[in-house]
Amino acid sequence: MIDQPKASSASLGSVETCARDENRMGTREIQLYVLTVFGLVWLSIASAVHAAFPAFPQAMRFNPKSAPKSAQQQASMVLIPGGTYTIGAPTGDPRAAPDALPAHRLKIASFRIDRTEVTNKQFAEFLNALPVSPIGTALGGEVEPENIPEDHQYLLLQYLDPRPPYPIIQLDDEEARIGMRDGLFVANPGFENHPVAETTWAGAVTYCAWRGARLPTEVEWEAAARGKEGRIYPWGKAPPTTELAVIHRESGDTLAVGSTPRGATPEGLLDMAGSLQEWTSTLYRPYPYRSDDGREDLTQSGERVTRGGDYVFEVAADKLTTWHRTGYSRRVSSGHRQIGFRCAAKVSDPA
Repeated sequence: MIDQPKASSASLGSVETCARDENRMGTREIQLYVLTVFGLVWLSIASAVHAAFPAFPQAMRFNPKSAPKSAQQQASMVLIPGGTYTIGAPTGDPRAAPDALPAHRLKIASFRIDRTEVTNKQFAEFLNALPVSPIGTALGGEVEPENIPEDHQYLLLQYLDPRPPYPIIQLDDEEARIGMRDGLFVANPGFENHPVAETTWAGAVTYCAWRGARLPTEVEWEAAARGKEGRIYPWGKAPPTTELAVIHRESGDTLAVGSTPRGATPEGLLDMAGSLQEWTSTLYRPYPYRSDDGREDLTQSGERVTRGGDYVFEVAADKLTTWHRTGYSRRVSSGHRQIGFRCAAKVSDPA
């Protein structure tokens, strides 16, 4: 998980030295120096937190024969019909957070979206399409630098010195469930069909693009979860329970995708509430939503909206509503135990 930004010990030491030398500097100069030091530290932190899109190595062209699970996911995408949808929370609803207001109506074109969240097995297929040859055998969560060629460690690890600015996924995080064996990336035994966690936002974008898809916008995601009838929860009005959503579980204790079929949408989408929060393409900006105001620019820095609640942190009923957009811990350049994703595509794009 991500800690709150703190000034480095070196910077703090510089400030203390400055204070000791007050007899050689005026008070005004000391104040300016302190502000400059902390300003530079904060700018450095802010650039890491709100990193723009990184440059990743080119993956081999998507091949259904070498990536059968990802091909199956692409082929089984669910059609969401175009039309006018209500976006945002109803005025006066006690479950509504301020950033989900005001409710507004938007015309959304038809699109397709994954029936389930992307799994560890599917994401491992993508990693195997990269020009990276893993070394030795290790479970996800136990991957060490010696398991990854040195020139590609920055893509797949977080616990390096210096820390990589923007990996694809953090395989050395204890919550990761993709490791390596026999020169290939493989899902941990028993976790092949669990939703992949610890992917960065750009890692999710890149996987979807490799598959011939993209991340959904946040309003597409809401339209898919909510339907034209404006459902409160993906399944309807009933309050969330563990039979309807993967919630109230210990950290790392995920379930296979589709484990709560009673919580499916009428269109057949699974795990749209609970399980993992899901990355969207959209920058976190105030409502009403506008697609032409820069929030869908993939090159812009800033936090991106996550949707759907999760299994461990956002499990309360108000966090599982179809309009909830105040996701917990959305730093785009880091992986997160509670965030995964699913892909979307235009209706005209090939299945």
